Amino acid sequence: MEGKVCVTGGAGYIGSALVHSLLQNGYIVHATLRNLGDESKVGLLKSFPGAEERLHLFEANIYKPQEFEKAIQGCAFVFHVATPMFHTTGYKYNDVVEAAISAAKTIADACIRSGTVKRLIYTSSVVAASPLKYDGSGYKITLDESCWTPLHINVPFTNDFLQVLGRTRKRNQMGIQETRRQRFFLQI
Repeated sequence: MEGKVCVTGGAGYIGSALVHSLLQNGYIVHATLRNLGDESKVGLLKSFPGAEERLHLFEANIYKPQEFEKAIQGCAFVFHVATPMFHTTGYKYNDVVEAAISAAKTIADACIRSGTVKRLIYTSSVVAASPLKYDGSGYKITLDESCWTPLHINVPFTNDFLQVLGRTRKRNQMGIQETRRQRFFLQI
């Protein structure tokens, strides 16, 4: 298989596995990393078979979502895997939720503007989905795209990080669903 694919968050656990698999299958891969100076992450990606010929690295930060546009240009598919794990101060965003939502929308818009992207694949977390009924009275029989984690119910066995992650992923997915338009179907 040949073609160009962009993977945001290419050095993360899921992103690096995806980059490896895409390279093995003959794709040209545009991978984004927060810091191209991080030799441990860059070295890992460059060590993959096929990387020398088909891997192109781009520096892009979720807190500066416009930086992803260059990596997206010319790609047929974009896997949006990147997400902020911790809040970085000094930007216009108040928290990771705002930063992640802004980045997801900016990346979706960049895909549309590119004129080449056929599909945006946005990864999420199981924390964003729940079989729990909205009123908390029980569980739904089936799971589908309507199964969002109720944010107004206190879920036992959770912590602040998981609550923020759940809010971020739920709001991101709902926001991106609203930006479905023009030439590609948004797979969530």
